[in-house]
Amino acid sequence: MSIVRKIILGYVILIFIPVVTFGYYYYVQIYGNLTQQLVESRQKILEQAYSNMKADLVRISSIQRYLQYNPYVTDYLGGLYTSDSESIYAYNRYISPIISHSLFNNTEVESFKIYKTKQQTLPITDRFLDISTLSPNIKKIANGLKPGQGIWMMTDYGTSPPPLVFYQNLYNPDFTEIIGLLELRINSDLISRFYKATGSGDNWNALLLPKKQGVERAIQESGLQVDELTRKQLSNEEGKSYFINRNTIVNQLDVDELGARIVVIGSVDEVFHTVKRKGIIMITMIVILLLSMSYAYYVFASTLAKRLLRLARHMRNLNDNNMKQYISKHDKAGRQDEISFLTSTYNSMIQRMDELINNVHRAELRNKEAAYKVLQAQIKPHFLYNTLETIRMLAESNNDKEVADISYWFGKLMRYSLSSKEDQTVLAREIETVILYLNIHKMRLQDRLSIEIDIQVDAEQVPCPRFILQPLVENSIVHGASSTLRPVQIKLQATEKADEIYIHISDSGMGIPEDKLQALRSRLSGANESVLPIDEMEGGVGLYNVSERIKSFYGEGSDLILDSVQGSGTCLTLVIPKKLKNRSAS
Repeated sequence: MSIVRKIILGYVILIFIPVVTFGYYYYVQIYGNLTQQLVESRQKILEQAYSNMKADLVRISSIQRYLQYNPYVTDYLGGLYTSDSESIYAYNRYISPIISHSLFNNTEVESFKIYKTKQQTLPITDRFLDISTLSPNIKKIANGLKPGQGIWMMTDYGTSPPPLVFYQNLYNPDFTEIIGLLELRINSDLISRFYKATGSGDNWNALLLPKKQGVERAIQESGLQVDELTRKQLSNEEGKSYFINRNTIVNQLDVDELGARIVVIGSVDEVFHTVKRKGIIMITMIVILLLSMSYAYYVFASTLAKRLLRLARHMRNLNDNNMKQYISKHDKAGRQDEISFLTSTYNSMIQRMDELINNVHRAELRNKEAAYKVLQAQIKPHFLYNTLETIRMLAESNNDKEVADISYWFGKLMRYSLSSKEDQTVLAREIETVILYLNIHKMRLQDRLSIEIDIQVDAEQVPCPRFILQPLVENSIVHGASSTLRPVQIKLQATEKADEIYIHISDSGMGIPEDKLQALRSRLSGANESVLPIDEMEGGVGLYNVSERIKSFYGEGSDLILDSVQGSGTCLTLVIPKKLKNRSAS
């Protein structure tokens, strides 16, 4: 199949069919999506209206605190006035203005009453009544209230705004005895404002319903026409903030202060009668746009495909005897698109291939010369090994054990350094080499140097790069043992945990000054360049090289940690992750 047909078929399968399918699905779902957006926005309006009503309820209930902390009110209700004249004077002079002021600032209050509990308190007008005139149910509810707690009660549910009643106890100044019960009856204006703020009106109806039981009865009493499905959802889905069915949109919110929930109901058909017409227009525009884009895509893809096909034909004719570069007569000069870049790169590749074919013979001659030099280089190490072995044998024959030992150790070091062609070994070989290196320095420094080796890992199974321990030990010798005349101990310790192996090389030398220590740590971490160039930082070259090699070899989790205390010594720690423990070493 040609590339043009593949492009067209791919367009139909990957673009045209999915877009048409999505357009149909979108046409079916647009109704629900727009409904969802509307119901979410109306939920926010409902929450804002509820916040405003809560503020009104708090404002009205604050009358109780105004009375509670007024000494004339508490003294009057507590029966502290011994005569009727004192009570009447206190009421007219101090208490009545307080009540009038509260009613003036809270116009929603249509009835203000205080039910006194003290028999000696004089009942005055219809605002101060005896507690015995209160219904038993209200008494029971009032006795269950805690200090500072009030309760709002509704007398009815439904679409008509119901009146509210607020009850809260009044206490003596010490809050040890109830001396009265405040009753505030609120007219329907408060709930009317709440209904209006929720968006009630036109195609929406608001009503207060019980939270759980009695929903069906409250709906019937309200006289609102609600379909059966919505009735069931209102009874069973009181926890949801909103829901949508085929006929109805419902927003609801718990009104904890009233022990009820506010429900706003709207008809889907009445709210979205213009949405379907707009949806059809939108789908028609999508179809027209899709057809236009399809034609434009076909023209554009065909142009690209022709240029690619001509380049492909030239590639098929390319061989060792035909290294002619591709020149298209149809490409405009100076064109800088991707196909022109591909053509230019292809021509450069052909030119490079021609050069490589012509240079093969010269490359073969250079390889033979390099092989000869490698053979020649192998002669020198063997001569060195034989010479060191001869020195060792002569020393043993003359009973000079120290010269024999140091020749043997040095020979093994040279063999390890020069014989292997690989850069990878195992930890056991590295430790052996370091011990040889330390033995040579021990021969030189005598009692000034003590050595301790503690290996607690299976070093034969730990792969590692060659020469990662020797530079660290050399650092301890040069900057630890050789920089002081007192005895110095160098300790090599290898331990392991669940996921990591730790190799510690420590010395009890003079340590590193704080400024130089920070510069070395910064250099090892790669955070920034040291103040001194790396070749001028004493000991920095070897440490930096080892750090970079272990990070390159072991990857994430590996590290070289430098710790030192000036005058006490230095410790270098290699952290090796165990994920490479079973990696084979060359």
